[in-house]
Order: sequence, then C-alpha cells, then structure tokens
Amino acid sequence: MKTPLFVSGLTSKSSAELVGRARRSGYCVFGETLASSIGRSMSGVSKAERIYYITSPPIRESAETPRQLMKSLAYDDLQLTGSDNCTFNKEHKAKGKGDFTKIPNGVNGVEDRMSLVWEKGVQAGLLDPCRFVAVTSTNAAKIFNIYPQKGRIAVGSDADIVIWNPNATRTISKDTHHQACDFNIFEGMTVHGVCEFVLVRGRICAERGQVRVAEGFGRFIPTPVRPPFVYDIIEGKVQSAVQEDHPEERQNGGGNSVAKKFAELDIQIPIQEPISAMLAGNLAMPAEGSMCSTPSVRGRVDGKHDMQQSSFSISEELDRGGVRACIKVKNPPGGKSSGFW
Repeated sequence: MKTPLFVSGLTSKSSAELVGRARRSGYCVFGETLASSIGRSMSGVSKAERIYYITSPPIRESAETPRQLMKSLAYDDLQLTGSDNCTFNKEHKAKGKGDFTKIPNGVNGVEDRMSLVWEKGVQAGLLDPCRFVAVTSTNAAKIFNIYPQKGRIAVGSDADIVIWNPNATRTISKDTHHQACDFNIFEGMTVHGVCEFVLVRGRICAERGQVRVAEGFGRFIPTPVRPPFVYDIIEGKVQSAVQEDHPEERQNGGGNSVAKKFAELDIQIPIQEPISAMLAGNLAMPAEGSMCSTPSVRGRVDGKHDMQQSSFSISEELDRGGVRACIKVKNPPGGKSSGFW
C-alpha cells in the first residue's frame, strides 16, 4: 500500500508539474498553493521593498508563475489553495535589514484568498465556479475528513454558506483591510468576486464587510485520521479520477477534457427550472453522483434574520436577483445571469 503524500505551499511551475506527473502515474499525491503565490510575483517590486515580502515558500520572480499555478489548479495537478497567513508590520520586518535571519517570516493572505482565486482563476477563464468551490473549500474538507459536515451544501450538513457576488469588484488596500498589519502585498490590486454575506451554521457572521459574531458561537471540529477521500484510493476501493492525458494536450484540444470528472464537486446548479419552483420544493432532485452532486435548496427559506439583527434576508436577495450560491438564476432582473456558488 502506498502512503499518501501531501505537498504544501507549491510556488513554482516545476513543483506543480512534478505533483501532476506523480498523480498521473498512480501515486496518491495532493498539492496546495498559496494566496501569496497565485496573487502576485516579485516582478516590479523594488529592492528596498522586498524585505516586506519575505515568506515561505518564497514568492517567485516570474510574472507568469501565478498563471501557471492557476492552470495547475484547473488541471487538478493541484487541489487546494491556502493562505499561510502570518502578518507583521513594516517595523517588524525592518529588524532584519542588517541580518537576514532576523526577518520575521510571513505575509498576509487569509482575507484576500477567495477574491484572488476568483480573479486569477474564474475571471481569467481558467477555472469554472464549481472548481473554485472545490479548491477553496470542498477538497480541504475531504482531505481533513470533516466532509460532509463541512464542504457541502446539503440537508444534515452545517449551514456554512458564502453569498458571493461574482460581478462586484474591490481594490485591495492596507487602508481598508481587516488584517493586523500596516501593509498588504496585494496593495492596489482590483479583483472581481466579493463576499457579501457569510452564514455559519445558519447564522450571519459577516455582512458586507462587517463582522457580526457572537462570543462562544465557535466550536471545535475534530479531524479524524484516515480520510476516505485519500485512503479509499490508496486501498483500491475507488479508482482515481486523474486523467492520463497531459494538461497541455487537454488545453490544445487533445485528450478528453470535456469528460474530466470533478468527483469532488458538491454543489448542484439547476438551470432548467425557475427559482420559484425550486424554493417551493417542486423539483425532482438530481441523482447522487451527478457531476455536481449536492442537491439542496429545498425546505423552508423565509429570510428570517438572526439574533444579531442583520439586514440580510434570503427572500430579499432572491427578489433583487442577487442569489449567488447554490442556485442558478435563469432570468434575473437586468437580464444578466448570476449564480451563488
């Protein structure tokens, strides 16, 4: 039996390709890249400013590296995106100007990770929205063995939902971010994809940039060993869905790119029926195992506010055509199709 190999924080094209070749050769390998690696390069950063970007793994020089890493996520050579968030102020970094070993290691990433993946992946045409969900949420839940409690929208799973506006933009800045540091390595970057609301177990904990948490609401989530997502492949219980053809062949029209199986995707996006029928519970739900297999917006959806008196309501969002999570709006107001992924 082969032991699973987890490779974290890949920042170069060659490293990602190595993981991809290993997966196509039958090895159970999983790779992660970071917000700092896909969000920027060191190209254009002045020598005097580079001390503020010191982190591990290092941010690469080539301006092409972020796009190559995003391609690796699209090809399933890499499966995860993390932040490796570890922030310091400029004065802390500056302590190492005369001695490299005294530079505190780490940069920001957690607040901007999702928008960066959307901008560099979906907006750039390299990822579809379902793959975006997989590399930012579902795959991690499966690898850490907390799926389907987390990483899935379904009856019985925790009601952890992000209301995502794919058309909105924001400009990243140290003046507006919530991170505990006085600079931002993505300063001035305008990104598509903005989180409007975050629901944790059904309660609204973030609303249009405002945090609405209640002390004591968080809870410990155990992560049992031997996740089936990993060990079922190792022990031969399921076949790996890794494609045998090379990514570049798929990109250039060769291979079977259309038939690529995203078995890890768990959000059903119905497109044939009006949203009113879905909310009324009148739709026949897709069979388990479909390409995007998480049924469920069925049940009572009344837009009731939580105890924190948020201004958000699901019904209001539907009325204004702003739903962007587990449902597809066929003909929303304004004529532009949107979705909630």
